[in-house]
Amino acid sequence: MRRKFIHHIEATMECLTGLHVGGSQDELQIGGTDLPVLKHPVTLAPYVAGSSLKGKMRAELEKQYEKYGGRDRTEPCGCAEPDCPVCRVFGPHKRADHHLGPTRLMVRDGHLAEGGQIEIKTENVINRRTGAAEHPRQLERVASGAKFRVQMVVHVYDLDDSFRFENKQGREAVLGVVREGLELVEKTGLGAATSRGSGHIRFTELKLDGQPWNLA
Repeated sequence: MRRKFIHHIEATMECLTGLHVGGSQDELQIGGTDLPVLKHPVTLAPYVAGSSLKGKMRAELEKQYEKYGGRDRTEPCGCAEPDCPVCRVFGPHKRADHHLGPTRLMVRDGHLAEGGQIEIKTENVINRRTGAAEHPRQLERVASGAKFRVQMVVHVYDLDDSFRFENKQGREAVLGVVREGLELVEKTGLGAATSRGSGHIRFTELKLDGQPWNLA
């Protein structure tokens, strides 16, 4: 196995609605929010974990191509088939005995470039009998308009020469999987509560190896 190419992808991720990529609350605080966003431990600036973006890309591709794993098909795909776009780019889940090589995609943490104000969104459950709001909880969100710088690295190996995806082959096929993953995240959202209005994002200023690279 020989690596043939290393591609660098850069983009600005803009929040069109509030974004909640969850962090942890190390200590209980009186009046603190129930669900804080992920923040840098020193600057307290919100950021987007690379694992969150990469995981959402994988999950959406699995839905798109009906690629699931586990006995009840509720786990990430681990089929390790040579033509599986998910296993090829992200690696087979819980499979050590495969011949696809290492994961092709590295996603770095997205650091704040603009905005970053934190808003508190209160959510509750509506009692269907009385119509009263119950069990309120507070969700932190990065306010709409914030922008994060996103960086990815894509490795291409000689093992990928015969890989085909959407009428592309080899290097272009691997990049095609990454491109579609980004498109699906734009369409479906990132982070928690996407079905309730949060997490609508778009990628702008997208570049591949320093050159403009469009998703459409």
